[in-house]
Amino acid sequence: MPQPEKTMNGFSRRNFISLTTALLLSGCGWRLRGRQTVPLKTVYIALGENSAIQATIRRNLEAMTNLKIVPTPEEAEATLEWFGSQRSSSVLAVNSKGRARIYSLRLSVNYRVKLQNGVELIPATRISATRELSWDEDDYNGRVAEEQLLFKDMEQNLVHRVVTRLAHISPELVESRARDIE
Repeated sequence: MPQPEKTMNGFSRRNFISLTTALLLSGCGWRLRGRQTVPLKTVYIALGENSAIQATIRRNLEAMTNLKIVPTPEEAEATLEWFGSQRSSSVLAVNSKGRARIYSLRLSVNYRVKLQNGVELIPATRISATRELSWDEDDYNGRVAEEQLLFKDMEQNLVHRVVTRLAHISPELVESRARDIE
C-alpha cells in the first residue's frame, strides 16, 4: 500500500512545491511574448500578392501586433517595403580530402517603413541571419532539404526582428514624422 503524503498545515509536499514554483516564476518577470502594440493602425506590405515572404510577413504582423493589413497603399498609414533577400554560403571547414565539410549560410534582407506622406519612419535597414550547415557527402538530398529548412528558419527570424522593431517605434516619432513633408 502506498504511503500517504505527509502534509504541512494542510498542504501536501507536491502542492507546496507547485505553489512555490508558480510564485517564483511569477516574480521573475517571465511572461509570454503576446501581442505587441504598434503606434500605427494600418500598414500596406509592398510585395507581390502571391509572394511567400509577403504571406509570412502578413501572418506574423496579424498574429503578433495590433496592425491591420490593407490591400492598397492609399488606405495605409504606412508602407512596409521589403527589398529582395540575398542568400549566400561560404565554406567554414574542409575534411581531410579537401572537400567542404561545414558551410556558413547567410540570409540578408533590406526593408524600410514609409509613412503615407513619403517620410521614412524606419530608414532602409539591412538585417542578416547566419546558420551553420554540416554536409554529409553521402546524403545530397538530405543536405538540400536541411539547407532549405535553415533558410526558412532564418527568414522567419528576420520577420520576427522586423515586427519587434515596429513595436519599438514611439508614438511621438510617428507624430513628428507625420508632420514632416518629404
